Amino acid sequence: MEQQMAPLNRPWSFFEAHTALMNPRLRFDPDSVRRTYGRDLTPGQVALWSSHYTVIAEFAETSASGHLLVMEDDLMLDPAFPLDELIGWCKGEDIHYMRLYGMYHRDAEQLSYFYDRAILRYHSSPSGTQAYLLSKEGARRIAETCRQVDTAWDLALDEFWKTGLPLYSVYPFPALERFSPSSVPINDIAPLDRADRIGFVKTRVVKKLCKIAENRRLRRRDRAMQARDQGFRQVGP
Repeated sequence: MEQQMAPLNRPWSFFEAHTALMNPRLRFDPDSVRRTYGRDLTPGQVALWSSHYTVIAEFAETSASGHLLVMEDDLMLDPAFPLDELIGWCKGEDIHYMRLYGMYHRDAEQLSYFYDRAILRYHSSPSGTQAYLLSKEGARRIAETCRQVDTAWDLALDEFWKTGLPLYSVYPFPALERFSPSSVPINDIAPLDRADRIGFVKTRVVKKLCKIAENRRLRRRDRAMQARDQGFRQVGP
């Protein structure tokens, strides 16, 4: 990891991952989790939320830097990728959250190019929190809206109708996850009691409607970005 970060020429540090819910700002209610996520969170999932939230909140409140790159330690980052240029591009487009990795294919709008890579806006979460970029404003919004631990962290981070942060990504991704066992296991889906099952269905319906409405609202911004697109550019020598 130290070798990967050296070419960035930016201050960086390791964060000692939490092993439980260690941030006093976070609220956790197992009943709420089952009615939102449809199953219990594992201790590892709760600790992951606590870790990522703490890094982001501390950055929003204390850092003099304009952007935060969050990377988990099982990632490989393209050492030649022009991260500073991407940050500048995001500033110009008023983008505050940029995914550098996603686990799954999701429907998306292609809006622009960054050199020879596409800029996408996902309609739904591609899952995973292995690598992402946040501006100061993006970090502030996450710190304000993600205090209730009620689902997996990646799903909460990507609730764009709630955070006000559309799901932008550069593709192909400049980060690659190593093939290795996960340190954050998840529970299998298990039968819920009647109250939890009804609550879970209601939550899914509400989130689906919010997602549809916000995706519709973002279409105008999508078209404006597409109109400004400078097109495909090969990486020069």
